[in-house]
Amino acid sequence: MRLKLVLKLQNEVLPIQYRKNILSFIKKSLSEYSEEYYKKLYDDKKPTIKPYTFSVFFKNPKIEGEQIILQEKEFEINLAIQDNEIAVALYNSFNHQKNKSFPINSNTWKLTNIIMLPEKSITSERIKIKFQSPLVARNRQEQKDYYYSFTNPEKFLETLRINIKEQLQITDMPSEIVNTFKISPIEPKKVIVKFYEKQMETSVGTFNIEGDKRLLEYLYKAGMGSRRSSGFGMFQII
Repeated sequence: MRLKLVLKLQNEVLPIQYRKNILSFIKKSLSEYSEEYYKKLYDDKKPTIKPYTFSVFFKNPKIEGEQIILQEKEFEINLAIQDNEIAVALYNSFNHQKNKSFPINSNTWKLTNIIMLPEKSITSERIKIKFQSPLVARNRQEQKDYYYSFTNPEKFLETLRINIKEQLQITDMPSEIVNTFKISPIEPKKVIVKFYEKQMETSVGTFNIEGDKRLLEYLYKAGMGSRRSSGFGMFQII
């Protein structure tokens, strides 16, 4: 399921690390709607692999220091959710938040509309995609994170395959299916994103990806790479 959330702001200013606020909004929505699903997805005792990702659309934003200045008092959150049961829970939890004020730094937002978006069918083992949120390829070694973009092709593919294998732990797909995965840049761009205290090297733009159709479908519906549930790795088929 793919959803678009339309949010109205009190003023045009958002923090540059807006993803933290969106995560808080998702957690608040779930916790108020269903303690069961909240604990299922946000268990404090151990990290939980989540079958969804999100991206944000701002119209003509301007970055000034640690703030984003928007042209309008409105923005959109797009979600891709692979698991239908969790998709329904998220939809219902957001529906319970409609027209309620949610505080965010020196601003507030209200969710005014929820739109269900169509999904494309994958009929080929090679598709052209465009990232709606940055792709994170993260290799964790000895409590330290290493991030790779398309500018380091060998490490990029190797690390991305590791991340995808981790994603598949909550599916019935064999990890060997990831060996079919390939990614090729078409019009790429490297972007450094600050997330909490991390400076992450990420990739955006258009790419070709190849692999088993079941794998490509899962990545399309759940996002690709690391930190997906924090707003990374969402793409559209073009």
